[in-house]
Amino acid sequence: MIEICRSADVVFLALHGSIGENGQLQAVFDCFGICYTGTGYTGSLLAMDKAISKELMRFNGIPTPDCKIFDLEKDSMANLLDGIGLPCVIKPCSCGSSIGVSIVKNMIELDSAIDYAKKYETRLLVEKMIEGHEFSVGVLDGKALPVIEIIPKAGFYDYKNKYQPGLTDEICPARISPVLTERLQGIAEKVHKALRLGDYSRIDFMVGKDESIYCLEANTLPGMTPTSLLPQEARAIGISYNQLCEKIMQLALRRKNTSCL
Repeated sequence: MIEICRSADVVFLALHGSIGENGQLQAVFDCFGICYTGTGYTGSLLAMDKAISKELMRFNGIPTPDCKIFDLEKDSMANLLDGIGLPCVIKPCSCGSSIGVSIVKNMIELDSAIDYAKKYETRLLVEKMIEGHEFSVGVLDGKALPVIEIIPKAGFYDYKNKYQPGLTDEICPARISPVLTERLQGIAEKVHKALRLGDYSRIDFMVGKDESIYCLEANTLPGMTPTSLLPQEARAIGISYNQLCEKIMQLALRRKNTSCL
């Protein structure tokens, strides 16, 4: 596979999950001088590890829900909710696509949430739940795309609601004020820069009832099917799916010709 990739002008990365998004694959490609799309190994690692990305957000003044890292192999279960309380969100520290994520509203739901998360990782993020609406903002070549509003018909935007058709309404441009739009776009660009992300990314947010903004996480390899969130945002400003894919490849080739990741 490495030899096949070395023969290509550019490799279009769309591999979700650990090795595709945590920087390992990107580091291997760098060692072999393979040109690829997206974010380099450093930004991929920073965004995939929620403990690191949260610290960097706070350091850069980016609003994000209160949270703590809890290690099931080291920490006492009695301290799990200290400083966070209920309701909260429990998720593996380094997974994507909402895998292993649960919303916990009472103590009865806590055990099943932990059992679900630890199937994937024993290092968990325990995060204060934000009541409000979910939005996402793509960033292409350092500039924010239109905001997209995410409305699950039941529950929250979990793995099922993300990937099974018809379970979630996705509205782009979002039905929000120009002021809130600009705020979300500005923070998205700030997150993109703080986490050292590459040619494109997608930043996810919750907005509270008082229009307080909380950044949830950054995605270095957002979904790239024609109906995925980022292509929908690009289409809202006249960039077709084919044009978007071409743009992403041209950005990778530009990096190849000018500098290293």
